[in-house]
Amino acid sequence: MSGPSAALPLASPDAALRPPAITPWRLWRIISRRERCILFGGWLCSVLLSLGLGVLSVAENWSGMPLQFGGVTVYITVYPALLISLWWSLCLGWWWGALPAYLTTLVLALYAGMAWQWAALFAFADPLGVAVMVLGFRALPMLRGLRSLESVLHFVQLSFVGSIFSSSGALIWTYCNKQAFSELLPIWQGWWLGFFLQNLLLVGPVLAQSWRATDRWLSRHQALPPASEAESRHLIVLLLVLVSLGALVYGYLSLSLGSSLLLGQLQHGLSPELRQAATVMTQTGWVFFWVFALQVLFNAFFAYRLFLHWQGRNQQLLTALKQSNAYLAQLVRLDGLTGLLNRRSGDEVLQQEWLRSQRSGQQAVLIMLDIDHFKQVNDEYGHDVGDRVIERVATLLLEHTRAIDTAIRYGGEEFLLLLPHTTQEGGVQLAERLRQQMAARTLHCNDVEVSVTLSLGVAATTMVMQDKAAWVKQADMALYQAKRAGRNRVVAAH
Repeated sequence: MSGPSAALPLASPDAALRPPAITPWRLWRIISRRERCILFGGWLCSVLLSLGLGVLSVAENWSGMPLQFGGVTVYITVYPALLISLWWSLCLGWWWGALPAYLTTLVLALYAGMAWQWAALFAFADPLGVAVMVLGFRALPMLRGLRSLESVLHFVQLSFVGSIFSSSGALIWTYCNKQAFSELLPIWQGWWLGFFLQNLLLVGPVLAQSWRATDRWLSRHQALPPASEAESRHLIVLLLVLVSLGALVYGYLSLSLGSSLLLGQLQHGLSPELRQAATVMTQTGWVFFWVFALQVLFNAFFAYRLFLHWQGRNQQLLTALKQSNAYLAQLVRLDGLTGLLNRRSGDEVLQQEWLRSQRSGQQAVLIMLDIDHFKQVNDEYGHDVGDRVIERVATLLLEHTRAIDTAIRYGGEEFLLLLPHTTQEGGVQLAERLRQQMAARTLHCNDVEVSVTLSLGVAATTMVMQDKAAWVKQADMALYQAKRAGRNRVVAAH
């Protein structure tokens, strides 16, 4: 028998449901017509709003705008359509935000004059960044909610990695517009920094207020698919890979674009010494980057090994817990002295067999047996000997049971033997063998020899029986007749 598995809650104030992976067409089949009108109507309106805001961001040139921050010039791109896509993806699933993100980016690329082939590829940039964030919250669902420092830091990290992957579109944009490599820095930095800051300042606060309400609504429709342990393990490994790649790509592009821009501007009007110093500094920066890259890879590998160790320990604990639960379940179902089913569990098996017999029309037989003069055995020899007698009867029953039969300790010295697919004649024959073999045996215990006999009542199921209790009552009445007739005999119910 296997015991019930236990779900161990994760200790976090943000413990919530796993972010869903519900496609629009699947949710359409689950919710009511009124909910469809509200949900899909709102979604279509948000798609149109995203398209309008996307075109406006190109028309008003909200891309790569320079800002002074602490004496340093940084570039930022304002792209409101991304806010809408992220909210849909993180609340309902990737498809909900990926479709408007793709369509919006595709339309603005075509509006800006990009060839349709490149525009189709370019439009995947934002859905890619959104996918990284969705994956991160599906891998670590306990950090969803943004109501603790741990979950906020997780959101910040995912926002950064998602922004780096999304900013890959800047490379395509620069190539299609035939811009110099040194001119890529404002576009690329504006893209990822805009994605990142919009997430922190706008998307995060909105999600913190709406996530729990969305989860409660979805849970009422039983629409959240459970994630298997294998899925969680694969998602965490994939998240480690993506975080490491995001850090490396960010470092490489930042250093490459910055050094290219610096060296290009130092080629004119400066002394060879300054140009040499800039070159040395750039080379030193690259050495630092490769050391940094090795450190990132080492940390990722160490985190992966640590995760495997932690998961292995958890699996060992869960296995031990399941074994303990199975053992406890056995203790609840079995009689401690004989190892047979106890009365409560036996009643459940009797009920199932009676129902099966009524449905199929096949007979089943119940043998109720009692140890004759058992009280005298206890009084004369003590309870230790009485317990050995009960164990001997249980052993006798197990010796004569098939795999489909069930032996039950029904009371102190009273037993039941359930025989499916058996006629009353077959039950009487088995009962007689049990009686004869018990009478012929002698128990040696505590330097005494004890012999006991059995009285047995046999009852077969019939189609006129009202319930299981009537079946047990017939066997009990047959046993009573056997005792009144002098004990040590078998009586069949009529």
